[in-house]
Amino acid sequence: MMRGQTTICGATTRKGTSCQNIPMKNSRCRMHGGKSTGPKDRNKLCRNQNAAGNKARVTTGEYETITWETLTAQEQNKLQQQPHQRTNNPYVMEDVRIARMLQRSREETEDIRWIQIEEALARIQGKRCKQICSMLQR
Repeated sequence: MMRGQTTICGATTRKGTSCQNIPMKNSRCRMHGGKSTGPKDRNKLCRNQNAAGNKARVTTGEYETITWETLTAQEQNKLQQQPHQRTNNPYVMEDVRIARMLQRSREETEDIRWIQIEEALARIQGKRCKQICSMLQR
């Protein structure tokens, strides 16, 4: 213990001895306090940048998370009008992804960003062709 210190952390260290560091408010030291489990309040969780559906870093849309909850009202209505299409079908969600990417390429004014979107669109269409070929070979 340090001079004048009355309490210790007390957590078990790798050596098997108890930790002698000064504790924080939760009665453990800074090394044994444990990781944060994140916000419990749903309002704070909605503003979490790492939550599903985060659009802060979407540049091309190639790796964008697309689920029923992340669809716009217009996209949901369009899919509901097509009863033969299942929304959990990956091809349907890829159609949404391609439509969003085409919209982004129309709205883009920078040439570099436009080229990035077009290249990502070509990669997605190539992956889709491979999926269709593998389905036909079965």
